Amino acid sequence: MLRTLLPLFAFFAALVAALAPVAANPSANLSGVVYSEATNQRISHASVWLCDDGGNRLTESVTTTNGEFAFPGLHAGAYILKITAPGFVALELNVDVNFATEHGISVFLKPAEKSPKEQPPAPSISAHELSMPAAARKLMDSGKKKLYAGANAESALHDFQGAVAKAPGYYEAYYQIGMACLSLQKPTDAEKNLRTSVSLSNQTYPDAVLALAILLLGRHDSADGEPLLRRGLELNPNSWPGYYELGKLELYRMHLEPALDAAKTAESLDPQQPKVYRLLSLIHLRQKNYQAALADLDAYIRLDPDSPEGHTAKQIRADTQRQLESSHP
Repeated sequence: MLRTLLPLFAFFAALVAALAPVAANPSANLSGVVYSEATNQRISHASVWLCDDGGNRLTESVTTTNGEFAFPGLHAGAYILKITAPGFVALELNVDVNFATEHGISVFLKPAEKSPKEQPPAPSISAHELSMPAAARKLMDSGKKKLYAGANAESALHDFQGAVAKAPGYYEAYYQIGMACLSLQKPTDAEKNLRTSVSLSNQTYPDAVLALAILLLGRHDSADGEPLLRRGLELNPNSWPGYYELGKLELYRMHLEPALDAAKTAESLDPQQPKVYRLLSLIHLRQKNYQAALADLDAYIRLDPDSPEGHTAKQIRADTQRQLESSHP
């Protein structure tokens, strides 16, 4: 039994560590969304190659129907992404994998040259953002490209601050300031600006509400974080990170059925996120549902085979298999 519990405790500790605002583990995830620069629409079936900093190809991810890609279990450091999609200009992007990339990056592809009749429509933005001054929106667009495509958080922060100087009610820009501060490992400044975004929007802007909730829960402030998390999920019921955080919260309270429901929802929203399967496996192990836990661990190992957590998952899988066999002689 002790042999079984030790790796489980290590695995559970890895889950707890995921709550910290700045991860100390050298393993990190890189995920993101590929967009059309012209329309802001997500691009499905784009080829995203992860390369080392010398340009040597390591592995490929093809974007989902929602334009999403993921590379789990990477060592923090410098990488190159090479992105191609039919009808778009190929892009090569330098990326520093760190805490900020856990939140996902945005990649913008330029459409290939078309005749005037084939030009795409203007980008679609919210009515609120459209009401902001054009100069502020221009700074916002510039900052997002620097933060998510150029990995230049310092310069992006300057643009976002310029945007709110021109438009003090621009709550979307305050949210981006918060994300830039997280990238710069300034959680106090991030919280301040996320709170401003949430306040200015009267808790109607889901990106800021969820980001602030996750930040607060990351320091175990469930009193303030949980109401915001649930509000964020009301605003955006398609947020897999939101349901993942809800599942963790319920698991810590040993509310296993609500935890399982939340984790399964997160899985259905994005089945390529390894940490969701880690959460599912912990819940199923608590329920002594070893068969389901094995399936969760298999899914986790498939997505994240080589990180320290991946090796721990393999140990837990072997112990869980033995536990299952001993319970059914």
